[in-house]
Amino acid sequence: FFLLHQEYTSHWIVGKDVTLTCNYDAQHYGRLPVCWGRAAIPNSGCANEVIKSDGTSVVSRLSERYLLMGNLGRGDVSLTIRQVQESDSGIYGCRVEIPGWFNDQKHHLKLTVEAVHTTSTVTTIQSTSTAATRQDTTSFTSGTVCDI
Repeated sequence: FFLLHQEYTSHWIVGKDVTLTCNYDAQHYGRLPVCWGRAAIPNSGCANEVIKSDGTSVVSRLSERYLLMGNLGRGDVSLTIRQVQESDSGIYGCRVEIPGWFNDQKHHLKLTVEAVHTTSTVTTIQSTSTAATRQDTTSFTSGTVCDI
């Protein structure tokens, strides 16, 4: 009897490519079918399936944004989502279908995607000398960009 359940949370920024990790021991089990869904893993299959592999290649996908870019032959069945949006936030489940009763390996990941706003501050500094013949004005812009 083998059941593995792992849960992770990751935070990402809108527009980035995100990879949700899922691996299994392909050296021991060989190439296995895998599915990813947008919900907790049910008793069989994947709920709201976004991508599925037969162990050698992708056999179905909901959108071109969902990719399995890892080395399937080595058990890297991590899901890459291109240009994530806030609507991609939620629970994702990876099921590796290991032969036998209740042997499937399950991973649950919570993805949080946030818009990061750029803030800029414009400050003008005026400096006037006491001599009537000279007046200096200095302007500069300082900005903060948050890129996680």
